[in-house]
This record gives sequence, structure tokens and C-alpha cells, in this order.
Amino acid sequence: MTEYSEKQLLIMDTALRLFSEKGYDKTSIRDIAQAAEVNVAMVSYYFGSKEKLLEALFKKHFTFITGKLESILYEKDSTAFEKVEQIIDVFIDTLYSRQRFNRLMTREASILQEGPLFDMIFEMKTKNRKLMERAVKAGQRLGVFRKDVNVFFLSSVLIGSVNQMLANCRYEAQNAKLEGSEAENFQQEKIKILRNHLKQMFIAYLTQPELKR
Repeated sequence: MTEYSEKQLLIMDTALRLFSEKGYDKTSIRDIAQAAEVNVAMVSYYFGSKEKLLEALFKKHFTFITGKLESILYEKDSTAFEKVEQIIDVFIDTLYSRQRFNRLMTREASILQEGPLFDMIFEMKTKNRKLMERAVKAGQRLGVFRKDVNVFFLSSVLIGSVNQMLANCRYEAQNAKLEGSEAENFQQEKIKILRNHLKQMFIAYLTQPELKR
């Protein structure tokens, strides 16, 4: 895992905030340097270009979540059911705690058609889905999960549900004129409900009899 200095982390955090608020295309290296209170040369020295800075942000995020998923798979004392629930927790907690990055990634992924960043997003999404698949296959080998599980469906439902819930929470909080801790508590309560619902739904899907076609 790449180790970043305090200055690098400051620049990355500032860039993430500006990218998510203004958009990547409307944010310049000069904007980032000014907001981070560093000179432009320092940003260029550490990252080379705005494109490389964006790639570093994505790599940092993907490395974090992949590390969390791998640690779950290597845990010997957890049951197959517990590992699935822990994977759900990782995705929910990561998407919830890193909403700025998530909005940025969703926006960029919808625009990109090719290039290094597109390849990185594709590679890391595929890797994370395969890690989820390994957890499912472990349960299948033990005979506790059904054999015809669609992992692409599971990962899409998980990420899509959390993203939609977060978007709805922001809208509902604004509509109810909730701010600060009230908005935060509102969002946390809805996420708690979603967390329990997804765990129940996933376990039901993984353990129900195989469909007859």
C-alpha cells in the first residue's frame, strides 16, 4: 500500500473536495494549490498532473476497500454467513463515510470511455466483485449457499441500493430543512434500516432452493 506524506494527503483531500463540488473539468491545479495553501510546483512535484492526481485518489480508495475485503476472506473464525454480512458492512461503511469520493467516481465512471482511469475503475471493480465471489464460493463448498448465485447481481444490488439511499437521504434532509447533526442522524437511521434489510435479503437469496428452469 502506498504511503503518502502529510502534504500529499492534504493535496489529495483538497482535490477530492473541489472535484466533488465543482467537477473535475472545472477544477484546475491552481485551484487545488490555492485551497490547500501550497504552491503549484508542489502539486506538480508530487503528482505530475491533474490526471495523475485523480488516478492517485482512485487508487487510494480502491486499495482501502480491497484491503478490507481481503482481510474478511482471510479471517478463519468467521462463518460463511458472517463473511457475507461483513462484506455488506464494508461497502455500506465505505460508501457512507466517503460520499465525496463516491459522487466523484459515479460522475467520472459515467463519462469515461477509455484511458488509464477507465481501465483502473474496470480492473478494481472486477477485482472487488471477484473477492465477493470467493466468499460466496466458500459457502457453496460448505453446502450452505445455493449453487446458482449471480454475484454480479448481488454486487449491483448492494452498491446501487446504498447509492440510491444516500441520494434520497440528502434530498429528504434538504426537503425537511435538516442540517448538521439532525441531517447526519437522519441519514444514519436510514442506513441502519438498509443495512439490516440487505443482510436479510442476501442471506435469503443465498440459501433459498435453486430455481427450476
